[in-house]
Amino acid sequence: MVAVNTKTLRKARIPATLAALAAGAAAAYMAYEARWVDYRTADLLVPGLPEPWSGTTVLHLSDVHAGSFALNERNLAKVVDWAGSLSPDLVILTGDTLGELERSRPCLQLLARLEPPLGTFAVTGNHEYGLGKSPLARARDTSSLWQEAGVTLLQDTCVALPPRDGASLLLCGADHLTGGHGLLRSSELSEPAKDSAFPVLLTHAAPSSDSPLAKLFPLAFAGHTHGGQLRVPSGTGLVPLHKEEHQHLSGVHRWGAGLMVVSRGVGVSFLPFRLLTRPEATLWRLVYTSSDEH
Repeated sequence: MVAVNTKTLRKARIPATLAALAAGAAAAYMAYEARWVDYRTADLLVPGLPEPWSGTTVLHLSDVHAGSFALNERNLAKVVDWAGSLSPDLVILTGDTLGELERSRPCLQLLARLEPPLGTFAVTGNHEYGLGKSPLARARDTSSLWQEAGVTLLQDTCVALPPRDGASLLLCGADHLTGGHGLLRSSELSEPAKDSAFPVLLTHAAPSSDSPLAKLFPLAFAGHTHGGQLRVPSGTGLVPLHKEEHQHLSGVHRWGAGLMVVSRGVGVSFLPFRLLTRPEATLWRLVYTSSDEH
């Protein structure tokens, strides 16, 4: 019979036990961070914004991913409670709001509670069409759900908000399937039309700065990136574990001659985790600034 040194066995198990504890702690934190919504109110200095529209508040939400995980709906419920008390003038949804039809209805019912005076406007993302990396992804049409919730879906179309002192905001939405190329032919974005309305783009994935759309819109809002969703430190800063070609993961950035605002999103997809990139809901107050100052 071979003698077994129990002391040696106990020592051998210690690294495995510590590794298991560390993995469990990391998973617990990432699950917690996925629910730790960053509620933000901030001024957005917009060069050339018509002065009558200075002070308008815009709630920017993205990537709710209704129906993917229960935490997404819980996050949205918390966001609606927070934003409802602030009474935003306008709500914009920059894609991947909806998923499977029946499981998406509760999220739309939550959004309907906001009732912003200027309306709620949305664009499609890949998940509205059932396009994703999950093996369970299926093609779908979510267009009917938006009407039920009183949300205006912009698919390469524009809507002019009621004018203030003769000046209007022109909200335009890029359809995910076309990348917004239908907007390039829009008569509402011709030079004479743009003189009377300030165009604002809603899009799911932010076009590059050299996109033709960047020449048409001095202000754009986007999502899609989840801020990287899972990021780790590196020699060049925080980098996402899953790399895609994005110019910007989140925040406000120069975009052509204008500004691009990218949201980290409310929900998660594929995994119910976030790491070093909290979910986000931002209430922007648009502030006029002269184009000459930028």
